[in-house]
Amino acid sequence: MKADIRKTLIRLDLTIGRAANCHFNDPVAPGEIEAFEKKNNLRLPNSYKLFLEYTNGGMIVSDALEAIIKRDKDFETAKWNANCLLSLYEMEEAYNKMIDRSYDVTTRFGNVYPFIPFFKTSINEYLVFINLSKKDAESPVYDAFHEEQPNTWGQVAENFTEFLNNYLSDHGDPDVLGDEGKGVAADLLEATDSNEIKEETSQGIIDRTTKRLKVKPDDDWALMERGMAYKSVTNFTAALKDFNKSIELVDDDAFYYFNRGELFLTVHKRRAALIDFDIAVKLKPEDTLYLSSRAGVFWEMKKYAAALKDVNKAIEINDSGILAFMIREEIYRSLGETDKADMDAQRIEELKEGE
Repeated sequence: MKADIRKTLIRLDLTIGRAANCHFNDPVAPGEIEAFEKKNNLRLPNSYKLFLEYTNGGMIVSDALEAIIKRDKDFETAKWNANCLLSLYEMEEAYNKMIDRSYDVTTRFGNVYPFIPFFKTSINEYLVFINLSKKDAESPVYDAFHEEQPNTWGQVAENFTEFLNNYLSDHGDPDVLGDEGKGVAADLLEATDSNEIKEETSQGIIDRTTKRLKVKPDDDWALMERGMAYKSVTNFTAALKDFNKSIELVDDDAFYYFNRGELFLTVHKRRAALIDFDIAVKLKPEDTLYLSSRAGVFWEMKKYAAALKDVNKAIEINDSGILAFMIREEIYRSLGETDKADMDAQRIEELKEGE
């Protein structure tokens, strides 16, 4: 593989020397690749590391984009509309963005997010490597369109060397649509020992997120994760502090308010919980979890009409949700409507049997 990538890098060098429209950076500074890998617990393919040692990212642009650079002195607009090989810094930024898109990162992928973006397409999607465990392994290249899931991220090239050759052959405009018939990212992920999904302990989550927050203190999801872990070990003060800060950073995420509301309920602050559940429902009015949770607080506060309104709406949206029926059963029993409560209890049993 080293010999192959070195030949391709010679080809890249000749292309830069002979062709116009090439914009490539200086080599990455010594030690930065190793620091990136250690900080994120990732391993880049050897071929890409050799590429970074030659040039820390860059692009070949079309004549139209080259005109924007030369005529308008607008490099950023040209770059935004070009196919770009990311610098190490840009790679880390893109990696963090991909993590932010995946709220269930740890439950789906284990302790380390395994997709490493290294290439931005002209429509601002990414191509990615998989974080592999074997020292000399070379990851295939996959498309990673953000509206799709890893089980549809098709293979673009067998490895980075092949992809870079395609990039040069196509003058910076390679085919970036993966072929699912050749494999998808999820397949390789499932076969990779380093990405075996293991259930984290609460302390493990706290340790991992604390380490991440030292690098990126404004990581709202790391704060939310750590807050949930603190809550599970009954460190409610620390949990509230993390929840508050995550909501300060992102104030329009219903799930964040829901988690803080759950914490308030745990410490018997019903009115505070109701406020957060109310915000969650306003942000996502069709989410039955938030409706049912608000109904539960209304029921505890003996506001039965408001509670019934919420659970009835939740059941109308999804008549297979056990939580809404459980809360409605309690409401009916509180109101003395035993027949209706018994009907809901029967429905709950049916739903449990169907699980």
